[in-house]
Amino acid sequence: MSTHGRNVFVPFPRYENAVFVGDSAIEALAELKIFGKALIGGELPNMQYFHPNEKLLECTSCVMQDQRVLTTAIRRGEIEYVLLENNPGSDINPALLAPKLEAEGVQVKILTIFQDPTETLLEIGRVFGEETRAGRIVREYRLQQEQLKRYSPLSPQSILALLAIRHPLDDRIFLFALSDASELSKDLYPALCAHNPIKEADYKTVIPGLVEIEDLSFFLAFNPDWIAITGDYLGIQRALAQFQIHERIVPDALAKNKVFTVPYYGKPLAVRRPRILKLWREAAETAARVK
Repeated sequence: MSTHGRNVFVPFPRYENAVFVGDSAIEALAELKIFGKALIGGELPNMQYFHPNEKLLECTSCVMQDQRVLTTAIRRGEIEYVLLENNPGSDINPALLAPKLEAEGVQVKILTIFQDPTETLLEIGRVFGEETRAGRIVREYRLQQEQLKRYSPLSPQSILALLAIRHPLDDRIFLFALSDASELSKDLYPALCAHNPIKEADYKTVIPGLVEIEDLSFFLAFNPDWIAITGDYLGIQRALAQFQIHERIVPDALAKNKVFTVPYYGKPLAVRRPRILKLWREAAETAARVK
């Protein structure tokens, strides 16, 4: 049916002349299709791919130490307000910046992050006057959770999870294996009845959970049941292809093409956990069928 000449109201996405501070707040708001003009976060790898229309200014820990980049953005960007994540469960809580920003005349909104993601979504509804929208998203989240509970348990599997991070400026690729200390391993692996062969205690890591890869063959020698590709998929596929070209002995997962692209997972993505877990489960089920 043609809508020509009619005033058709499209409520989402919703764009705010604001700076959003904190990864959990940024991703929860994005779940309701609410976006800011600029972001301060960076805990999630390859964040620029998921927020192409929002400018990433700097990391959260950076702004906690020095607010000059933020205040410059406010002055130059016609920013109406700054939204600060209030996350008592995090080592870095942006809400602590509120008194200083308000003293400088900056309008501040606070978004509390709850342990239960559905409470966070409902809080967004209250803060932004989008209660109906938030309620719909919460119902979808709970339905997806219930659907996951109905699945049969999976057989135990060993999963090697690889993460590639592409530098946003010079296109360099950094390759990591996710250890048992990663949030992905601690949260998703138990739900999949999966085993992570990469033990954090065996490595010296700069960021807990991320083991930098210099020699991919060392990690493939664990001979996992399947390989999970997260982050910059092309970067990992290229590394795996080069390994196959130069190595005579190829692990079973590579030989049988049990390599699956799946979403990365971390705490800020808790609002999408059921969807992410479903995709990981589908990959695990497919890998189990390949003999």
